[in-house]
Formats: sequence, structure tokens, C-alpha cells
Amino acid sequence: MNNLVHYDDKISMIMSIPDEKIHLPGSMPVKIYIQEAEDLYKWCQPDREKLTGNGLDWAMVEDIPARAGALREAQSRWKLSDKSDTETEKEWDEKSPAAHSFRKDLIRAFRFIFSDNASVISRINMLAEGESNSTVIQSLNDLSIFGRDHTEILQAARFDITRLDKAAEMSCEMASILAAVNSRLAFCSDTLKIRNQAYTYLKEAVSGVKKHANYIFWRDPARLRGYTSSYNRKKYNKSKNHKEEPASENIIL
Repeated sequence: MNNLVHYDDKISMIMSIPDEKIHLPGSMPVKIYIQEAEDLYKWCQPDREKLTGNGLDWAMVEDIPARAGALREAQSRWKLSDKSDTETEKEWDEKSPAAHSFRKDLIRAFRFIFSDNASVISRINMLAEGESNSTVIQSLNDLSIFGRDHTEILQAARFDITRLDKAAEMSCEMASILAAVNSRLAFCSDTLKIRNQAYTYLKEAVSGVKKHANYIFWRDPARLRGYTSSYNRKKYNKSKNHKEEPASENIIL
């Protein structure tokens, strides 16, 4: 079966893993962890009798390929959802500064025009509160309505009334873009959680096999070697060799 079939078969079990039991991947890349899990599955086959004799549930061993496939699919889905250069985010990054700036310009203009009216200034100040994206979007629409309520005064002050339409249109457009961005981010968060749950699900089987193998083959290093991580072993040896290298002298020519 392919990864998608494994994912569909296992997704209910994966998503049932509670938050407090979720394990996050360590320094080992997920793709390497998956490959090592699949290698472990092959390696342990000749040891079935010894492992089951020590209490290992062989059904969990046989489930490793499906769990690995499900994690591979979950990893791909998360990576695809985690692209920071999506069109909606690009559009937001390009247009949001103008929205923030336009709001400030409107508030500055209104404060100047109504500077002699304390009650109106108080209302304008309320519309100027907050700098969050959602606040700015709402404020642009509120400022447009406020301006419509004071059209005669604004026209007398030679204020460009078309800016009120622009504020309303900008509010609507930016709200739509922000909703798309938030939706994508929420999807990314969900796919990341599922990836971590799928990792936890595979880790449960891998750790179970290794636990029994470490107990059985502790006096058989050749056999035990296949139950250890080649990635971590290479990483350790590289670090060890680096520490043992003599420090080079700085030579000034």
C-alpha cells in the first residue's frame, strides 16, 4: 500500500493521541527517522522468536510499515502547508503597510478638521486605538462611516470625500486577505500537530522494539548494532573525531 492509504487507515488512531503524550521530533530529520524505522522492521525479522519470547507484541512490529507510511504522508502535508511565500501572505505583506498608513492619514486629517470639537475628537481618538491587523481593518470602515456622518464639514474643509470610499473598500479587501492568511495558518498548525502525532505513533512501535532488543542482545553487539540509530552513531563519531583533532596554529606570514 502507498503512503496515502496508510495515512487514511491510521489517521483516526493518530489524531486520538492526546496533547500531553505527543513527542516532538528531535535533531534527527523526520525523513531519516522514517527510513531507520523501515530498516528496523527488516532487521528484526530474524529475531521474531526471541523478541516475542521476551513479551514483544509482534502485531506492533508488523504495523511499523503502515505507521511509517502514515508519518511520511503527514510530513509531506505539513511541509507543503508551511510555505511562507504563499500568494495570500505575499499580498498581505504588500498591502497591509498601505492600509495602516492610510488609516493614520485619515485620523490625522480628522483630528485637524475637528480640533475645536472636544466630543468629536474623543470619538476619533477611540477609532484610533489599537494597532492590530483586525483593529485597523475595522477602524478603516468605522472611519468611513464617521466621515459620511460629517460630510458637510469635511467638504467645507476641502477634504477629499472619495477617501471615505477608499477606506471602506480597503477595509473589505484587507479583511478578505487576512481571513485567507489566518485560514492557511490554522491549517498549517493542524497539519503540524498531526505530523507530530504520527511521529509519536511510529515512535511507540520503534521504541518498543528497541527496548526488548536492548535487553535480549546486550551481550551480542553485532546483532544489537542493527537496533541502534546509524544516524546518531555517525553524528556521535563525527563529533568525537572533531574534538580529538589538534587545534591548528595561526601562522602569520
